[in-house]
Amino acid sequence: MRRKMQRNIWIAAVIIGLLATVLLGAVRIHTLKREKEETQQRLEHEVQQGIAKEIFRLHVVANSDTDEDQNLKLHVKTRIVDYLEDVLGEDRTLEATKEGVLTHLNEIEDTARQTIEEEGYDYPVTAAVEKTYFPDKTYGDCTFPAGEYEALNVKIGEAEGHNWWCVLYPSLCFIDESHGVVSEEKKEDLKEVLTEEEFLTILNDPKERDKVKIGFKWF
Repeated sequence: MRRKMQRNIWIAAVIIGLLATVLLGAVRIHTLKREKEETQQRLEHEVQQGIAKEIFRLHVVANSDTDEDQNLKLHVKTRIVDYLEDVLGEDRTLEATKEGVLTHLNEIEDTARQTIEEEGYDYPVTAAVEKTYFPDKTYGDCTFPAGEYEALNVKIGEAEGHNWWCVLYPSLCFIDESHGVVSEEKKEDLKEVLTEEEFLTILNDPKERDKVKIGFKWF
């Protein structure tokens, strides 16, 4: 009887030990998974901040999402891009781009206002350089990660509609949008101002983007 009781105690101890081992293993895996996710999020945030320091964006925000207001937005963006192409040109630095935009803010606003009036609307419009949070945005075959960026924001009316956007520096606004891709020449411009890690992050190529992810092997 005593031996049977000792045997049962031993079996119970073994079972408890096994359960404890399994539980500790599960906790360890969960901890590693959480650490991986936190590290990946920190890496992505650092990469986004690095990208944001080297580019300057243009956003034209429509009054609303009606077809009329969205079409008006496109007319405004075309006139602004044409104006900026004349004023800024192609060969310039990031600082020169910002300075050129700031110097001509009134003219940019006037260009937008004149276009709005020519299209038969009386919406107010503002143009300002400011830091703004943007979600993931795709331009051609490149996607810029969500985060805060400095941009020229042109807001039409209530500015409650979807926006049109491009990258003013490096110069991606003055490309042929009909092709739906960023040319190799323009990608080289991006490579010149971004680190390899940052550049791979914006490519819409899963194989390339995975190169900047941290890998863990689970057993």
